[in-house]
Amino acid sequence: MVNLILATLLAWKAPGRPQGPLLAAAAVATIVTELPDNGALSGSWMLLYLPYALIVLVMPDGWFGSAGWRRLAFAVVAVPAVFNLLIATSWYVGVNPDDHTVTGAARDVAGVLQVIGVVLVLGFFALLIAAVSSLIPRYRRSDERQRLQLRWMLLAGSSLPLTLLLCWIGYLLSGQPDLVVFGLLVMYVVIPAAVTVALLRPTWFDIDRATVATATTTALTGLMLILIAIASAAGPHILTDSPAVTIVATAVLMLLMIPLYRLLGPAIGRVVYPERERAIRALRLLRCQVDAGTAEPELIETVLRQALRDPGLRVVLHRLSDAHPVTVQGDEVDHELAIDADLDRRAVVVRSRGEEIGAIIGSRQRVKPPARAVAVAAAPVLEAVRLRTELTQALGEIAASRQRILIAGDEERRRLERDLHDGAQQRLVALGMRLRVLQRSGIADADVEVALDQTVAELATAVAELRQLAHGVRPSALDDGLEAALAELARQAPQLVSVEATAGELPDAVCTTAYYVAAEAVANALKHAGATTIRIFANRTENALLVSVSDDGRGGADPAIGVGLAGIRERVLAIGGRFGIRSPIGGGTTISITLPSAPKPVRDRPADTRDRSGRRPGVRAEA
Repeated sequence: MVNLILATLLAWKAPGRPQGPLLAAAAVATIVTELPDNGALSGSWMLLYLPYALIVLVMPDGWFGSAGWRRLAFAVVAVPAVFNLLIATSWYVGVNPDDHTVTGAARDVAGVLQVIGVVLVLGFFALLIAAVSSLIPRYRRSDERQRLQLRWMLLAGSSLPLTLLLCWIGYLLSGQPDLVVFGLLVMYVVIPAAVTVALLRPTWFDIDRATVATATTTALTGLMLILIAIASAAGPHILTDSPAVTIVATAVLMLLMIPLYRLLGPAIGRVVYPERERAIRALRLLRCQVDAGTAEPELIETVLRQALRDPGLRVVLHRLSDAHPVTVQGDEVDHELAIDADLDRRAVVVRSRGEEIGAIIGSRQRVKPPARAVAVAAAPVLEAVRLRTELTQALGEIAASRQRILIAGDEERRRLERDLHDGAQQRLVALGMRLRVLQRSGIADADVEVALDQTVAELATAVAELRQLAHGVRPSALDDGLEAALAELARQAPQLVSVEATAGELPDAVCTTAYYVAAEAVANALKHAGATTIRIFANRTENALLVSVSDDGRGGADPAIGVGLAGIRERVLAIGGRFGIRSPIGGGTTISITLPSAPKPVRDRPADTRDRSGRRPGVRAEA
């Protein structure tokens, strides 16, 4: 009845495929085997296997695919036909192979028929194994959806030879084929259900583990049958006459099968599902390389793409601080991925210590997500990527904060220099001029003129000091570029300081930083190093500004001592530059910096975006 229902469903949902009619034929075969007879139909039991063997051979496309498979299908049909013809003929001519009372020529004929029957039965068993084994080469040539269908068939089709094995085990253990009933029940439920699911809904659930377990169990059952056969041949009456010995022997064999299962299971898994095993091995190798420092964990996406042969695969992780989905490079997930409504079908969640840390998302061509075992193997590497991404984000925020502080300080210095120049300095100059005019008017006496002279001199000193203070806050020469500012710096000691600069136009933050580094280095060389020659070099390349200040002083400069060198180093690092110093005792000092031609823009962290259902893009709701 179940077969007829599923056959009707397949005829409706998958018209034109032979699997539906073959399921109906399987239902008819069960009726034929139940017909009463005098022994002429005793070979009809092969009909129970025949439709299912043909179903295995035409999966998944409904055709045999090659001449070799067509010949195999012909043999699967021919052997039961010959066997049943042999049985029927022997009964009708009065030669019963099972009748041991016959003598003479009839007995010889019965013996020959019995040998032929045994050969046909063993051949049929070999054909069933060949039919199931034919799924493996077809599996290797198929696409992903067909592989899913074939894994369903491999799982269910293994019951064909397994059921016949159970029949023989029953004969060996008890002399009756009682165990075959269980195999037939499983076969007549599992195969129709597997065929229907494979053709209509192959992605229903993960079939891989069950497939590997079934194939392993089938292989070990065959091995157990061989061992039992050997034991029966050694002592034909021991297993049948002593139930205790039978039970003990069976228990011993089952215990021996446990370590063999653990060894054989992975080997079969590599054959049935090579992509998963290949991905797990690649992830383990990447983890070892990351631990050894020879690879970066961010390579996980590339490794998985190569192992799973899916160039469109994506790896998304949840940022540690706010669980926002980002790529393994720390960038925002693209908009197309964020709004993809089909992610749940293609994504598998990666968890670490019970926490959802990311997801592996197959490309749109995939019909199912990567295996859960791959996600488990990827968890340690993805956790390392997550921590590194968070550390990089934190360091970037620190650098951005330092940059903002530096830029704000430069802007404040610019404002202060402008205010001093346009405000107090101009007023003092104007006041001095007015006092000179008053002095030359002839109104004041000699004492007043002396007092005016002293006042004008003090005003001139105040203006000079004010100008020096404004220059220290921010040299006005920087308005004309770095080259002009360095030239003005060299004029403080023209006999000692030489400048070679080709800087061109640069951002104000870069010019100001380069100038203060040069000014601090020159000041240290003049005040502390006793230098007689100071050379300032500045050159702009395509992406950077290179500045070095070298002297022939006593050396021994250390940024850890004092605040001058430490301050300019912090300023250089704040805009993303590199600072270096070489100052051997008695060998002079060289300070070298490399500044980006433009400070890196500061990126603010985006807000956590969720869709209307509350699901963050780039992950699936459940594992």
